[in-house]
Amino acid sequence: MTFVEKIKIIRNLPESFKTRAAELVYEAFQKKINSVIKEKEKAIRIIIKSINFSAGFYVVYENSLVGMAGTQSKGNRFIKAKFSYFYEEYGFFEALIKKIYFNFDSLGIIKKDELELTALSVQKEMRGKKIGTKLINNIILFAKSRGYKKLKLTVVDTNPLAKKLYETIGFIRHKTKNYGFLTRSAGFEEVTHMVKNLN
Repeated sequence: MTFVEKIKIIRNLPESFKTRAAELVYEAFQKKINSVIKEKEKAIRIIIKSINFSAGFYVVYENSLVGMAGTQSKGNRFIKAKFSYFYEEYGFFEALIKKIYFNFDSLGIIKKDELELTALSVQKEMRGKKIGTKLINNIILFAKSRGYKKLKLTVVDTNPLAKKLYETIGFIRHKTKNYGFLTRSAGFEEVTHMVKNLN
C-alpha cells in the first residue's frame, strides 16, 4: 500500500482536530495573517471561531490531521470572521480595522454553479507526498456529484509550486490582477484566478 493510499480524507472533523485545522490555516496564510494579527495565539483563536468546518476536507494519517482544504460556494463561506471575534481580542477601533483587512472571501463573484477552493494546507513534513493532489481530486469528485460546473481558485505570485500543481490537475488561468504595494505586506503582489471546467 502506497503512502497516498494510507491517508484518509474526511468531511466531519472531530472536535479534537479543530485546533490543528486552525493551525494549518494559519501556517498556509501566515504572512497574510501576520500583516493584520501579529500574535499567533490570538490569530488561532479568531480562526477557529471563524471556520465553517462543514465546508472543509481534511486529511488524516495515523490519527493525525496533516492537511486540509476549505471550499466556498454561493452563500456558504469556509471562513467568516465576525467583528465580535476581533472585539474579544482587541479594543473597538483596533478590532474594526483588523476585521476589514482580515479577508478570506473570494476576490470575485461566485455563481450558483461554481465552487471555489479558498484554502489548501499540508503539514510541512508531509509536503511532496501527493496529499494536495489527492485533496483537490477529492474536491473535484465532490463538486461534480453536487452539480457544480466550475471549480475556481486564486494563487499568489509567491507560490509558483501551488500554481504548477493546479495546472497539472487541469486548472487554466482565467485572469491575473496586480495589487502592487497594496498587498506587499501580506507577502504577494499579484493574484492569478484559475478555473477548471467540470462538465
